[in-house]
Amino acid sequence: MLPVADGARARPAGVAEELSWEAAIQLFTECWSADHPGIRSRTLGHYRDQLVTRIAAFAQERGIEVVQRFGRYDLRAFVAWLDRMVTHTGRPLTPRGKQMALDSAKRFLLWLHQEGILPEDIASQVGSYRLDSDPEPRATPQADLEKVLAILDPDTPTGLRNTAMIHLLAFCGLRVSELIGTNASDLSLEEGRVRVRAETSKVRRTRFVDLPLTIVDGKEAVRPEVAELLASWLRLRSQACPELGDDDALFVTLGPNQFVHETPAPDRPQVRPPGERVTPDAVRTILKRLASRSGVDPALVTPHRLRHYFGLASARAGVPTTALMRAMGHRSPIMTARYSEFADSERRWAFARADITEGLTLPSAR
Repeated sequence: MLPVADGARARPAGVAEELSWEAAIQLFTECWSADHPGIRSRTLGHYRDQLVTRIAAFAQERGIEVVQRFGRYDLRAFVAWLDRMVTHTGRPLTPRGKQMALDSAKRFLLWLHQEGILPEDIASQVGSYRLDSDPEPRATPQADLEKVLAILDPDTPTGLRNTAMIHLLAFCGLRVSELIGTNASDLSLEEGRVRVRAETSKVRRTRFVDLPLTIVDGKEAVRPEVAELLASWLRLRSQACPELGDDDALFVTLGPNQFVHETPAPDRPQVRPPGERVTPDAVRTILKRLASRSGVDPALVTPHRLRHYFGLASARAGVPTTALMRAMGHRSPIMTARYSEFADSERRWAFARADITEGLTLPSAR
C-alpha cells in the first residue's frame, strides 16, 4: 500500500492500489463537489473536461495507464506537450488555454497527493505559465452592438424581451448565469438597479448593479429609454404569463404564438412552453441569430463579450476601478484593472487635461 505523506488525509475508503485516469477523475469530481457545496455543475464539468482532454489524454498517449505511475518528469513533459497541442478546431492552444490546462492538472495532482493516492507532491515541481500581460478584453465592438440593437423590434414580444436581456448584459455587465437567474423582484426601477443574488453569482456574493444612468437636474436617474423598456417588459411578462409572481424568473419563454419564427426550422429545437426560465443556451442562440441577421460575426456577439463591452466602455468613460469591480462582481481588482489598461488614449487625455505642471516655471534648454 502506498505511504501517506505527512499532513495528507487518509485515502478515501474503497480506493484501489492503482487508479485509472477515468476512475481518478471521477473520484476527484465527486469529492470536490462534496467539499464545495456551492460549486456549479457547469464549473465542475469544465474541470472534468479539462482533465479528460488534457492531462488524461497526454498520459494515455505516453502509455501511463494509472495515475500512480505519473511522476514529476511526466508533468514537465506535459507542459511541453501543451506547447505543441492542437485543438479539435486545428488551432494551437492560446497562452491562457495552456495556463488553464496546467492549473487544472496541478489542482488534480495536488488533490491526489493530499488524499494519499500519490506519495509525492509533484504539482509543486512545476510553476504556472507566466503571461506577459492579460489579453485585451474581447468586447463586442460598439458598431456591431448598434447593428444588433437596430434590427430588434421592441414592439414584438420576443423583440422586447431580447432587447431587455441585451441591455442587462451590455449595459449592466451581468454574466449569462446571473441574467437567467434574475427574478422579477430583483429588478427595481424605482431604485434603478438590479440585485444579483449570491446563489446566482459566480463569487457567491450578493451585489447591486445600477441600470444605465444619466444626470437629470443635477441628480442621477435611470435613462428614460431603459426604464420604459424594462417597464414594458414587466407588463408584457405579467400579461403573457399571469401565473408568474415576483419571485419567478424575470426572463421567460413566451410560447410559439408569440415568437417571431412561429414555424421552427427542422434543426431548431422544439419551442418550450411559455413561462419557463430562459436557459443560457437559449440566450447564446438568440444572440447568434441576431448577429447573423444583422450581418455581424456571431463570434463577436456572445454574452461574455457583451459583459466585456460593459467593462471596457465603463473604464473608458472614467468609472473608477473600485466601482467597476463591485459592479462586475470581481474578486480581485487585478481582474478589473484589465479594462483600464486598454484605455490609453483616455488616460493620456486625462493627464493632459490635468496638466500638473501648470503654474510652474519650467527650465528650458537653449
